[in-house]
Amino acid sequence: MSLRLLLPAVAVLALAGCGTGDDREQARHTAERFYAAVGAHDGRAACAQLSSDAVKALNPCRRAVTQLQLSPGRVVATHVYITDAMVRLAGGDVVFLGREPTGWKVDAAGCRGVTRDNPGDCEVGG
Repeated sequence: MSLRLLLPAVAVLALAGCGTGDDREQARHTAERFYAAVGAHDGRAACAQLSSDAVKALNPCRRAVTQLQLSPGRVVATHVYITDAMVRLAGGDVVFLGREPTGWKVDAAGCRGVTRDNPGDCEVGG
């Protein structure tokens, strides 16, 4: 491959990574908003952070979401994998998110026992 073709390819790869920090921040904020809404017993705000599949799993969402047994805590790690994210909280919970056209949405929350080979057991989704 000539240098003339290699430089644009390297530039594209470098630019592709630029959104990663922003994606981590947005995913983290979505998880924080969800946990804050559940903690405040604000079903409407909590359900607004959920993916459509997660909302369907909690029927009716606004009531069911406020009864979840979550272990809140500060965010200790956020990992983004293109259109999926995982947020770990100090309380032990893991939150899985997916990027949708409207932004990051919680697919599963209150997940415990998460390892590389096991998605764990989740309060919602999973």
